[in-house]
Amino acid sequence: MPRPKAPPRVTGPYAERDGTRFRIRILGEGSAKNLYFPTMDAALSSKAEVEQQLKTPTHHRVGELIEAFFAERERAGTCRKQTLSNEHDRLRYFLAEQLELEIRTITPRRAEEIYRSAIERPSAKTGKPLEAASHRFYLGIAKRFFAWTTKQGLTTSSPFQQVHPQGRPNVGKPQLLIDEANRFVATALRLHDEEGDVLSLGAVVALLLGMRASEVLRCRVLDVDGAGKILWIDGGKNKSDRRPLKVPTVLQERLLSLAAGREANSLLFGSNSQGGPRHHRVLWSTVGRICELAHVPRVCTHSLRGLWTTLSIESGALSDVVASSLGHGGLTVTPKHDPQPASIGEEHTARALDLLDDEQQAEQEAAQLLAKLPRRTREKLLQLARREPESA
Repeated sequence: MPRPKAPPRVTGPYAERDGTRFRIRILGEGSAKNLYFPTMDAALSSKAEVEQQLKTPTHHRVGELIEAFFAERERAGTCRKQTLSNEHDRLRYFLAEQLELEIRTITPRRAEEIYRSAIERPSAKTGKPLEAASHRFYLGIAKRFFAWTTKQGLTTSSPFQQVHPQGRPNVGKPQLLIDEANRFVATALRLHDEEGDVLSLGAVVALLLGMRASEVLRCRVLDVDGAGKILWIDGGKNKSDRRPLKVPTVLQERLLSLAAGREANSLLFGSNSQGGPRHHRVLWSTVGRICELAHVPRVCTHSLRGLWTTLSIESGALSDVVASSLGHGGLTVTPKHDPQPASIGEEHTARALDLLDDEQQAEQEAAQLLAKLPRRTREKLLQLARREPESA
């Protein structure tokens, strides 16, 4: 039979450093913790308090501590509420089967099992296992949470400390081709113009202005400026997020119409039941619906922002202009997260938007020009075109 575990106990005080420091030692559950005091009286007083605490059983459930963890972070004000809400929901999902358990029952072995289950369990959204970036994100939040419980003295150490992230996250997201983007925009504008779907217009704004979903959903009537030619983006992650964006002609009248007759502080694309900005998943669902109706591959909202970056880069826009428009503080952020790997050069935002409109017309003009050439000349040009990628 296994030996019963010894109950936690306190030993000491022990005089150290020629009586200038006194130590008590807390033993229990295979661990030991030392506390130091400047006087014998302080050490004895603390020992009595700890012994009283050990006599009084305490129960700290995982779910309750998650709430305390995020409440403390919100009071500290070091993180946006939307980010906290997202991490809160993700952590509760990750630890869903442990929410009613005592925090100390989460052992390193159980932590490994929780993470392995997250890797293998099909996502409720897609029916497929989570992408590496997603389950690694869950693991990161869990590690921060248990580091906090350890700091609070609720756990002796983090059970997730030795759990190593698995898989390699993909850099960049799938993006629409130019023809697909044209169909996406046309479909979204039709939904807005004919059915009054304001979120479909928001999806086009995300694509043509390179905005984050949260930025689109936080836009207010007063942000539409200069007769619809300027849209102000304010209050994002940092100071570099505060910026005016030039609105393309196709959106100007529509944004003015959407803002007409409404209070200046009204949210441009609607609000939730509490009067705040809608959740980013609402726009994500709208983007998916537009993709289905436009018969293009399904992409996420952030992919639209990435496509805008790719078009800007391929058209030759300066790196600092693109980064500034995206709200990124430095040039190193933009290439890593948004554009496709093949994109290297850069230009002006307007030229990036022109690519969406002019690509089909350019192909038609090229085909007409080739048809007018003598057959032998046309064949020679085609031979040179095939050879060019090999020599590049």
